[in-house]
Amino acid sequence: MATIQQLYPKSQRFISVALSPQCYLSGRRRTFHLPSIRRRYTRQHCRYIASSDTTNKAAATDATVTENDVDNSNLAAKLIKPKPLFPWRHSPHPLPRLIRPRPHSTNRRGESETAVDEENPYETDYYTKGGPLGQGWPSPMDPWLRAVLQASSMHLLGMSWFSVAMPWTRRDWMDEMEAAFCDAFAKGVNGMIIDTYSLEDLDVISSESEKSNSESNNKKSNDDGTETNHESFDVDFEHTMDPNPLTEKATADTKNASETDSEKPYDEEQEQNAMLEQSLRKLYQSARRHSHPSKINILLRTQPQSAAIESMFPIYGLSRTLVRNHPNLRHSYRNLAMNMQRKHREAMAEGRRLNPIEIGRYTTNGLDELLKRSAKLSSDGMGVITIIAQVSIRCREIFCVKDVESGEILQGHGDGRERDVTHLVRFEIVMKDPPEPMADGDWGMVIGRWQITDWDDLLDGNVWFT
Repeated sequence: MATIQQLYPKSQRFISVALSPQCYLSGRRRTFHLPSIRRRYTRQHCRYIASSDTTNKAAATDATVTENDVDNSNLAAKLIKPKPLFPWRHSPHPLPRLIRPRPHSTNRRGESETAVDEENPYETDYYTKGGPLGQGWPSPMDPWLRAVLQASSMHLLGMSWFSVAMPWTRRDWMDEMEAAFCDAFAKGVNGMIIDTYSLEDLDVISSESEKSNSESNNKKSNDDGTETNHESFDVDFEHTMDPNPLTEKATADTKNASETDSEKPYDEEQEQNAMLEQSLRKLYQSARRHSHPSKINILLRTQPQSAAIESMFPIYGLSRTLVRNHPNLRHSYRNLAMNMQRKHREAMAEGRRLNPIEIGRYTTNGLDELLKRSAKLSSDGMGVITIIAQVSIRCREIFCVKDVESGEILQGHGDGRERDVTHLVRFEIVMKDPPEPMADGDWGMVIGRWQITDWDDLLDGNVWFT
């Protein structure tokens, strides 16, 4: 099995700088104040009772409900935003965590030169949710470090360091990958629809023989007089859900869910080859089972136009399957960072600081240990490396969820117009490091298949490595 030095020759000093503790944290230190228990429970019309004997008695609360409290609770219930019937983000703007807030700046005369986007930029999603790197990272990191992580991922995927360094070869590779990501997103959405809504429930996903050969039937007039050609969409889905009465529906859905789980379980190989990760599939299956009690119509037509890779980074020695089978591995990188901090404290106690060579040696040794441990725990004896890519995919799209009986628009827009929207899709691929080199002496990586694990942060990144 190749070591980190063999995968990245003559780069120990570079890795030491990129992975030093100073690169992991950015932003202001924040302090959270917890209210006292007595102040928290003391409210109007409420009485707090505490016991001095903690061994024999427990704390209790006694609340008196008034008519005003009932009115306020009813008002709060009306203000609660209902969960989406079809989990989907339909917006022309990128996710907030991809937008870096602009800091406030002034000139010498004290005049403001830059508009302030946020009062406290370090409290925005860009800093609290990892920025382009996403959830699981303590900060968005510096742009140069994100470039290093992406270059390392490209090299692991088969590009030579020379091709990575040359702008034209790197741009050609990225264009090819972005086009493939667009195609994978459309196929993933179609697969999700087929998996979530069984064939007998589909209304408009039909065979080509059921579609009219006339061009006029493939076009629909919008409210503004324009026409939409349905044949130009990679995803063309329209479905009307007519649920049973609530009691029958709950019983039937519970029975169907249990039968589905028992009849078609995914083994490890099938799960790795699935287009969508199981948590994302379960999200849509759950939304369908707990849908609106009245008849609703779901319309989704989308066509990917272009894509842009926001970030790409490797996770050495871990994979989603390996962490699922061995949960103790989930905090491996956190433990590695804590040990690095301990080394720094020990050096400070001796009156010195760790130099870049020491940091690089400790980091590479830690990553090598993770690769060796993953090889021991894997069934095939091969170390694993997971590469995560986050891609912004720009689409032209029509999306609407409507109550058929009342005509109320529950999600999206009911005018039938195409809109330019942006989806952030999270892909993962697992690569395996063979224990022995190939005949020519090269450490050939076994490349797996890309899998969609989340889009638009519906699962908060579906993070598994922290």
